Amino acid sequence: MLMNFLRERAGFIIIGFIGLAIVAFIVSDMFKASSPFLQDGRNKVGVIAGEDVSYQDFNGKVEQNMEAMKQQMGGNVPPQMAGYAQEQAWNQMVQEIVFKKQTEKTGITVGGEELFDLIQGKNPDPQIRRIFANPQTGEFDPKSVVTFLKNMETNDPTGATKKQWLDFEKNLQSNRAIQKYINMVSGAMYATSLELTQLNAANTKLANARLVAVPYSTVPDAEIKVEDSEIEKYYNDNKYKYKQKQDQRTIEYVVMDVVPSKEDSLAAQKDIDKVAADFRTSTQDSLFYMANADTKMPLTFMKKAQLDAKLDTALFNAAVGTVYGPYFENGAYKVAKLLGVKNVPDSVKARHILIGAQKGGLTPAGAAKADSLKKLVQSGKASFADLAKANSDDPGSGAKGGDLGYFGRNMMVPQFEQAAFNGKPGDLVVVQTQFGTHLIEVQDQKNVSKAVQVAVVDRVFTPSQSSRQTAFAKANSFVAGIKEAKSFTEAAEKAKLAKRISDNLNATGSEIPGLESSREITRWAFNAEQNDVSNVFETGDKYVVAHLIQIRNKGYVPLEYVKSEIEIAVRQQKKAEKLTEKVKGAIAGAASIDAVAQKLGAPVQPLQGVSFGNPVLEGAGMEPKLYGSIFGSQAGKIGKPVVGEKSVYAFVVDSFTNPTPIADIKTFRRSVEMMQKQASAAGTFEALQDKAKIVDNRGKFY
Repeated sequence: MLMNFLRERAGFIIIGFIGLAIVAFIVSDMFKASSPFLQDGRNKVGVIAGEDVSYQDFNGKVEQNMEAMKQQMGGNVPPQMAGYAQEQAWNQMVQEIVFKKQTEKTGITVGGEELFDLIQGKNPDPQIRRIFANPQTGEFDPKSVVTFLKNMETNDPTGATKKQWLDFEKNLQSNRAIQKYINMVSGAMYATSLELTQLNAANTKLANARLVAVPYSTVPDAEIKVEDSEIEKYYNDNKYKYKQKQDQRTIEYVVMDVVPSKEDSLAAQKDIDKVAADFRTSTQDSLFYMANADTKMPLTFMKKAQLDAKLDTALFNAAVGTVYGPYFENGAYKVAKLLGVKNVPDSVKARHILIGAQKGGLTPAGAAKADSLKKLVQSGKASFADLAKANSDDPGSGAKGGDLGYFGRNMMVPQFEQAAFNGKPGDLVVVQTQFGTHLIEVQDQKNVSKAVQVAVVDRVFTPSQSSRQTAFAKANSFVAGIKEAKSFTEAAEKAKLAKRISDNLNATGSEIPGLESSREITRWAFNAEQNDVSNVFETGDKYVVAHLIQIRNKGYVPLEYVKSEIEIAVRQQKKAEKLTEKVKGAIAGAASIDAVAQKLGAPVQPLQGVSFGNPVLEGAGMEPKLYGSIFGSQAGKIGKPVVGEKSVYAFVVDSFTNPTPIADIKTFRRSVEMMQKQASAAGTFEALQDKAKIVDNRGKFY
């Protein structure tokens, strides 16, 4: 029976198998061929106005920003700055793409001739001016641009320099096109005569008034009942207030500290005792300090009361070489030694010439340039002031001949401060900081008195690996006992752990306040489901377990998430209604504001010389409705009750001062239009950004 069935249908079965094989082959080949596309999807950082942003392109911009920060900060970039570099890169790409759509739509371009003018012509871009400035005069040197372009490929056969230059040119064109578009929009800004008159009146027309305030806090919350229907109505009427541009998460979490054991404490004490013994016999104290201190600071001379109190008492009048400690302070074991005593000033007057880090100030060439300037000053061939004006990359002091005036301790970076305070008037000192190389001339010093140099060798007291393992096991045990959201609270109460809340986390947020190295917790929150409980996270000397309690995607925030906030607003509205009736009753039949105050049992508050353009009420903050009512009222007549931000007000205007006439209408119009143009630039970008469809997936990569 079965054999007959197979014989009769063999052809169909074979064809079926062949068909399945072909389909499998095609599907397999299709997946192989499309794998780059699938990979592109996985490597997509986001979508901006319909354009995909790849991880490779985006990360390239992040690295460029990080490199720029390193140059500005002398190579030391704090970890938290990485988040800033990433945010800056994203904003740059959003601006480029959003504006590119608009410039293409409006036909705005930057042609070859215009690009040539930006680089080598009569109107070079500010970046070109800075990069190709003559080191002697500080003026833009177009010949150096030509020389660079001619020798670019010869000097770097790898082509890397050429690629960087082409990218730079592309950015120049993009920036110029954006500027043209902004100029086109801002060019439409015009201040009418009516606007000028109103603005002048808002700022120069003054009022003298008296008011009586009845704060909302005078009505107990218990007296005001708020219905769910009222909350829902308020939400629907004010929905625009509850629209958010980014996805957000709210977590609750518990923190378990890694507590050092007695064995850890004994080991730390033994270590610091040995350090103290070696420090007492050391003859190379500065080197010993640099080799052994966990926290290293420049060794500066400090005056009486500038040291820590215990060191001030023990070492200020001691003999050089005296050792104090060991002692425990702020989570570290410490030992201090008096290295020197000298007379130093309280303040110094100096001037400097800065060879900026971005112009090679931290390279041997930068140091050599500072030395050559020093020799010019010493030889008398050039004045310090003239050289500063021509060469300094500090625009503030450079224009004043390098003059910094008098400055005290802790007003300059440590290396600069040491050079200025440890020198003597007339000294010329070359020193490097994160900003570049400085040629400093010490001009004067004030209030010279005794100071001491103290080195404090500290050993931060940290738990051992064994203590960490014990704490980690405890944290894992905590997680294992949680089966549902409710049991997270129960487990926290049982373990006597306080729950903390971190609200409105953003996908790209770098740190949770109070938790170091907590970026991974945020990433978890944006990949978890509501009510999920995390595994154990390690943040410094703490273990953290989190519970995702709220997911708020961009758009209108659901009513349930803002219900308590709206309840407060509705309660205030109802208090305002109640107090408004009370104030109306007090105003009715009252001959003066003093009579109103007496009925309300509140004091009269005078307002002298207030303007509509600055509606800030002392002690209450912004009260625009009150000020609007004052300037829309008639002098001598008690106004209607005003529902303000903090209170319901009754008021009377005693007098108005007429606006000051506009002295120069043309100048005033120019200043107003300038403000309008500046506001339009930011407003244009914000409007285009709101209109563009933007998908931000950075949280999956960083």
